Amino acid sequence: MERKVISKKFWSYVIPSMLAMLLSGFYSIIDGLFVGNAVGSEALAAINIAYPIQVVLNATAIGVGIGGAIRMSCAKGAEDNADANKYFGNTLFLLVVAGIGLPCFFLAVHEPLLHILGAKGSLFAGARDYIIVILLGGILPVIGNGTNPLLRNDGYTRAATICMSMGLITNIILDYFFVFRFDMGLLGAGLATIIAQGIVALSSMLVLWIVRLKTMKLNFFRPSLKHIKKMVISGISPFGQTLVPCVVIIITNWIALKYGGNDAVTIYSIVTYVLASAQLLLQGIGDGVQPLFSFYFGAKKEAEIHYLYHKSFFLSIVCSLLLCVSVFLFVKPLAYLFGIDAGLYEECRMALLITALAFPAIGITRLTSAIFYATQKSYNSSFLVYIEPCVILPFFLITFSSLFGVTGIWAAYPIAQFTISSIALILKSPNITVPHLTEAKHSL
Repeated sequence: MERKVISKKFWSYVIPSMLAMLLSGFYSIIDGLFVGNAVGSEALAAINIAYPIQVVLNATAIGVGIGGAIRMSCAKGAEDNADANKYFGNTLFLLVVAGIGLPCFFLAVHEPLLHILGAKGSLFAGARDYIIVILLGGILPVIGNGTNPLLRNDGYTRAATICMSMGLITNIILDYFFVFRFDMGLLGAGLATIIAQGIVALSSMLVLWIVRLKTMKLNFFRPSLKHIKKMVISGISPFGQTLVPCVVIIITNWIALKYGGNDAVTIYSIVTYVLASAQLLLQGIGDGVQPLFSFYFGAKKEAEIHYLYHKSFFLSIVCSLLLCVSVFLFVKPLAYLFGIDAGLYEECRMALLITALAFPAIGITRLTSAIFYATQKSYNSSFLVYIEPCVILPFFLITFSSLFGVTGIWAAYPIAQFTISSIALILKSPNITVPHLTEAKHSL
């Protein structure tokens, strides 16, 4: 296949995916912008403490959605449409089960869980107000985030981005009215988020109904343990990529509370908003090219996979450097955008600048992990994802915070990321050579 043909496919998948991932991250950021300016810095810390519970819902949805989408694309590459439909149907089945089961579980245990996460006093009250609303409508973010990979892998990348955009616009409008005009505080922020996620879920399901669901047989939705097992294996790494930042938040919050109290948690909440945007944008590159990785893997076209990896790698480095430079140029408006107190600005500025240094390493790790799980090398991708919260980050956080206090907390993150990205390149290095592209008989 001509490189220009593959390049055209590459951009048609990657750009909408990057936009969709960036937009999905804006939901919590928009809440932070309105809450920080309308309610205060302590409310930001409350959302940051409750946020990991919300992320578990999103991580499960993305893990199930991408896991099913990967297997569906591999089956399409192998020209097995019946198997592709079976993976599609079982993905929707698991999303509904998770969308009902997880919110019910968290509603039952949210109070002790918030205490474990570090919520006390007024922080606990605010975090509880926010997360209860999210959990009551919990099936909506699960369906919305889980169906997005299905749309993308089925070739409807623009529709997936439009659905996300509709939700973001809704969230901005409702946050303005609920938080600013009606003075509903964290309760209003949670309500705006869940209604916006409902827009994403309903619009995504409508598109899927039009393009696929209405013609599918019911037996494709019948649970198949064989298919579900393969989906779960493929989805473990995407699940972790979404969940691990939440675990990182929990660990860092604990240490921030120890060395800097509520002020350090407030600063870290702003760091996480900026970091989440960068992480999701860079993850969008890997998620965008993943349908092509999986398709060509199913079609046994190794040369195309290598070419796409190198193209994605270059894009990831360029984007991460641009993001890093942007933070350095606009650090002051970024800090004050969230309503940070003047007394916390200098520490917040330092935290943002140090954290931005990690962006290139994040881009390398996310992309390399994506090619591993897209081509069913799940052990490699899972190792990269889960070694961060289990070993590398805790080691650097504990060591650097004990030596340098709060500044050591900010420094630990980029050092941990560069360590992980080095491991990623070592795991990928035997496959770096790009052979001459072969002529492909398959097309998406």
